[in-house]
Amino acid sequence: MVKHQKRSNNDIYKIPLLGFMFKNKFFIRALQLCVLALFFYAIFFGILYPTKEENIFTTAVFWSLFWPLFVVVSLSTFGRVFCGICPHGFMGKYITKFGLKKNMPKALANPFIGVFLLILGFWLVYYVYPQAYKTPFAASILFLVLTFLAVVFFAIYKDMGYCKSICPIGTLMRGFGKISFTTLGTYEESCKNCTTFECATACSSNLKPFTFDKRNSITDCTLCMDCSSACEAVSFKLVPPSQSLFKKFQTQKAEVWAFILITAAITITMSFHHALGRVAIASEYPWVQFGLYLQEAVAINGIDYIGFSALLFAMSSTIFFVYSGMYIASKALKEDFSKVFYTLGYAFAPLFIIGGLSHTYEFFFLEHYSNIANGFMQGFGITGEEVQALATRKDSWIHIFSLLNHVAVIWALIIMFKRINFFSASKLAKGLAFISASALIFFYLGLNVYKVYAFKTYGLVKSGHNHAKSSKQKFQSVALEKAVLLQDGENRTSGVVCGMDLPMFYKTNHSATLEGKVRQYCSLHCLAEDLLIKKLPLLAIQVVDVESLKFIDAAKAFYVLGSRQKGTMSKTSKYAFEKEEDAAAFMKKYGGKIHSFEEALEVAKKDFTH
Repeated sequence: MVKHQKRSNNDIYKIPLLGFMFKNKFFIRALQLCVLALFFYAIFFGILYPTKEENIFTTAVFWSLFWPLFVVVSLSTFGRVFCGICPHGFMGKYITKFGLKKNMPKALANPFIGVFLLILGFWLVYYVYPQAYKTPFAASILFLVLTFLAVVFFAIYKDMGYCKSICPIGTLMRGFGKISFTTLGTYEESCKNCTTFECATACSSNLKPFTFDKRNSITDCTLCMDCSSACEAVSFKLVPPSQSLFKKFQTQKAEVWAFILITAAITITMSFHHALGRVAIASEYPWVQFGLYLQEAVAINGIDYIGFSALLFAMSSTIFFVYSGMYIASKALKEDFSKVFYTLGYAFAPLFIIGGLSHTYEFFFLEHYSNIANGFMQGFGITGEEVQALATRKDSWIHIFSLLNHVAVIWALIIMFKRINFFSASKLAKGLAFISASALIFFYLGLNVYKVYAFKTYGLVKSGHNHAKSSKQKFQSVALEKAVLLQDGENRTSGVVCGMDLPMFYKTNHSATLEGKVRQYCSLHCLAEDLLIKKLPLLAIQVVDVESLKFIDAAKAFYVLGSRQKGTMSKTSKYAFEKEEDAAAFMKKYGGKIHSFEEALEVAKKDFTH
């Protein structure tokens, strides 16, 4: 064991403040305990106060602090340091010591498991049912389930197998960590005569830090820094960003697929669904039209068909550009397709992790800062005025962060250029391979350029998504300017429960007040969910009169149920009228029967019991 080490100038351990933060075991342990306490307190708070109206702390911790700041920002700078203070990993080190210490079966020791858990278990659910994880209770249950899963795996299997294979962000952290400007290693001269290997003995993951530099990879290292406490020869150096990607190392298939699938699921899908969903011609995009077709054909309640369609189109287009580009590149280089695919696939890493910083930094000023501040004030009983966002979309300077999208493209092309040179081929062949293999990068660039063009050319619809053109084809729909929007906020055109476009289903809109704030619903179905299922104390319930398009007292309205006009969020259509004669005329034309609000509400309740 080395007790004294002369450190190079780029060693973070030599810098007093950073050295203390990343090496002092008492500071690291205190930080780990604080994060662990915050994690479980947020879960407890979410179960104790399960609704968004009474709890903003839980979602602020998980969706405004842990994911964007602890994961995305730290991963692109210092690497996977969040893994070093992760509550699951911290618990795992101690649970494993007293567990069964069995070898993980090959079927489970597969990093693809974590990748698919992330894509299918989180992002697919997020787009199909946007509200799924947005309530404090749902977020708490999600992380409680993951915690239970982690504890079981730590108790049975050795060497932190959960972190390596099962953790939904484990492979993502390992792969994207290669983008950072730090690396953990050792001083070779000091290790030459070592016979005790304290750095390896201290590692809970059974890794050998003294081999990291030769392998040009820290493999499954979580940067818990236990090895640096055990031996002074361990270094944590500042290096050129993405340095390891400029050299050869043993590629991991799961890492490349993590780059591709996460880029598709987050970067591309959000561009389709969220960014371009705010363009005036959004209804003309193919994923919107296909989503509306699915909505009509499938008619299952509570699903965001356009979100699902956007994810489907994003996945398909991303995989198409990757596969077709790599196929041409493999032919140009006269190399095996698999070798080309997994060697050059690492160039896609910046598209999400660097391009994602654009969204992360922008939303820190727009939402996350105020969410975190107000959430912690509530969670810890701190009194004071409500903290406001640091910026709004009207502030032109906020869009400076979009430049990071172009930085991501340049960065990705540099990595692609460097890794193309790992193959022996003519300059012409390498040039063709470079262009074709970069197809996804150029698609990403084109998408970002098109977003700017679309907003400037067609205009931005204020507050929410617009599918007006397709809306005209629906009986329920009205143009945005004809819709009465009673609720406030950035998402005022979206249903408060389902997130669906209110003008698109305006003729079935309902509204109510909760603690003085107006909530607008796309349908009686969604109102019933809040009123009867969640048992929220809603007051002043109103419904849109189909004839006048004005909101009227729901208790005095005449509802026509079961007409031939399609309903919203329910197979049984429900349209309301202020005048009984208007209801009778509608019934004569389209069928159905006239009912009171109470009777209509009882029918809506059956949607949740069958």
